[in-house]
Amino acid sequence: MKAAVLNEWEQILYKEVPEPKLQEEEVLIRVKYAGVCGSDVTIYKGKHPTARTPVIPGHEFVGVIEEVRSIKRNDLQPGDRVVVEPLISCGECAACSSGNWHVCRTLKLLGIHTDGGFAQYVKAPAAKVIKLKDSISDRIAALTEPFAVGFHVNQRAGIKAGDKALIIGGGPIGLVIGIAAKRCGAEKVVFTELNDARIEIIKSFGFDAINPKRQDVTDLSAELTNGAGYDVVFEVSGSQGGLSSAIELCAIRGTVVLVGFPHKQPEIDVLKVIFKEINVVGSRVYTFQDFTRTVRMLEEIVESGQFDLDRIISDTMPMEQAEEAIRRMIAGDNLGKILLDCNVSGRERGL
Repeated sequence: MKAAVLNEWEQILYKEVPEPKLQEEEVLIRVKYAGVCGSDVTIYKGKHPTARTPVIPGHEFVGVIEEVRSIKRNDLQPGDRVVVEPLISCGECAACSSGNWHVCRTLKLLGIHTDGGFAQYVKAPAAKVIKLKDSISDRIAALTEPFAVGFHVNQRAGIKAGDKALIIGGGPIGLVIGIAAKRCGAEKVVFTELNDARIEIIKSFGFDAINPKRQDVTDLSAELTNGAGYDVVFEVSGSQGGLSSAIELCAIRGTVVLVGFPHKQPEIDVLKVIFKEINVVGSRVYTFQDFTRTVRMLEEIVESGQFDLDRIISDTMPMEQAEEAIRRMIAGDNLGKILLDCNVSGRERGL
């Protein structure tokens, strides 16, 4: 089969590789589309602390079941369209024993620690496979994993009907957090973002957006929240300025959720956190339940027509251009999510 292989740091080769061999309770999936994630950039650069090479990247993907080797999942059949929750947990550490598999002490992911979806075929644990309704397209289904991050972040925030939410950073993850916040009942969702082109995309989804280079964020936020501050602030930028703004603009007894990975250890105004009784919350990937609920949420959004999710996808590129896609992300050329088209023509299994 064909695959885009991270052969060594900063080198992806599009080449022929052996097709995955199934073990018990595994499923073979023919990949349709795979999303390129910011963590794929980190892995590509060799900055991920536990990633290895060679590996086939890609933990965001949608495909069709080719083969099933499972007794426990008799609901899965060849031809089913599916997505996969890509987390691999040990099942034995304290986190796993308490049911928190997603924060396993030795957490691993498909596409980082074992071969993922930048390929014609990928194998996955049958227990992690979720079937899709016909109403959701392959392209939208490929967004499930980042939307699961956004959904879980909102669950960690405890967002509720009537809340006013601020999202600092309007890239793809920030945007899906905003959409999920609206679905969870937020009355108002506001973004701060420096990129004017991204601001236009944000506004096209019906959200308010503030450019701190041109507008006074504090004054505008006071207007938008009647002076009370935001009930929930999602810090997605990973910047010192973003964290400082999050603490400043959060309401008394509000919640700040830390989402973006900082480039260096940030400073935090502890006194403001104490005096305002702010809840500072971390969020990591998602639970399997949240991943499953995300699939249903996406189907409901598509069926209701509430948001045009196709507009989140800025580019679709052939799988052989995986390295170019990652370099475009490094350069900041993409405004939304890049998908890789893994539908390789002219080749059948076993040939």
